[in-house]
Amino acid sequence: MEHNKFSLEGIFDLCQQYCNDIYERKDLKHVLNRRKVRFINPEGKFDYAYFGDFYFKSMERMMLVTKNRAYTRYHQCDQMGNSLWSTVPVIFAGVQTGYRDDTGREIYTGDIASVKEENGELGFTSVVRYLPYVEEPSLICDNFDMMFSMCKHGIHVVGTAYSEMNREMFDFFDSHFVFWPTSQFYMNGMSTEEVIKRAATAKNAPSFLEGCEPIKNRGNKTLYSDINDAMHGDFQFVCVDGDEFIDEDEGPCSTLYADNIPDDYEGEIRNIRLNEEADSVADQLKDSLNEFMIYVHRHPETKFILCDFVESLHIRESKRQKVALLFRPLRRYNITNVVLPSWIAIWLVTEDALDYMCGCIPNS
Repeated sequence: MEHNKFSLEGIFDLCQQYCNDIYERKDLKHVLNRRKVRFINPEGKFDYAYFGDFYFKSMERMMLVTKNRAYTRYHQCDQMGNSLWSTVPVIFAGVQTGYRDDTGREIYTGDIASVKEENGELGFTSVVRYLPYVEEPSLICDNFDMMFSMCKHGIHVVGTAYSEMNREMFDFFDSHFVFWPTSQFYMNGMSTEEVIKRAATAKNAPSFLEGCEPIKNRGNKTLYSDINDAMHGDFQFVCVDGDEFIDEDEGPCSTLYADNIPDDYEGEIRNIRLNEEADSVADQLKDSLNEFMIYVHRHPETKFILCDFVESLHIRESKRQKVALLFRPLRRYNITNVVLPSWIAIWLVTEDALDYMCGCIPNS
């Protein structure tokens, strides 16, 4: 028997079924009837995504697939390692039920809601969920669930179950955490008033335990005028080099095209190899540069500083735009761990501005 597709188990099953389509970035909104899935983002706030824009690494770990610059700085290399899309750990926080409460608020699983009595008072209060094999959403009771169809006088959302969260939940989130309000059904458990009070603290945003910070923002400046200004933190230089040749004294060698690498630098250097058989510098760089961008995206913890090569390769002013635009995927996918010479960054910003004026708004 298949799981109800709106239950957590059902959504997990669908992610496994459509994993290749998700990786290929197909439009899959229809799979969940265009319903939104709620999640807690790395900054500890609620946000929403449609099916196809996330997957589950396991039942305990949800990964957002995005190029939104608000999230790409939190990228962790995962199953889409050969892509420039970012994969970001988030916390599953429910799915749209298709119902609204008495105030018109959309009801999601993971909400804590009260059943309205005939006299307008709030009665039974519990967590909204989908049972794995039931089509209708319900409120968890002691030995059974109260189906929404049984709530004849309406439902009122008092808050959500996402209060008193902790940082470790971004790495491992036990879905049973949301069942804390069910302690009211047991001796010495919470009272209904206590459940409502705690749920209200997370009605519009999750609440975290005191002193528990969400994931640290990992951002970098992405251009430099003076390379020395970029040389801080955990970084690696990147230089353009030519084809290998054999030197009689030193053995295998290659020509390094770097205008501004400091003379006293002794650290590791990553190379972008020119294809010297191609005609133009842009064509010589293209293939290796694509491989480089995939590589840096797999290593989001490292800052890569690209040494300038415009003088070493004698790139004329008229040819610089074509070379600079090879780096456009870094902006299109909002990859922030590559620091570029200012002339490249300026061409990219100029291109974005032209796109905007022509009605093609750059990705945000």
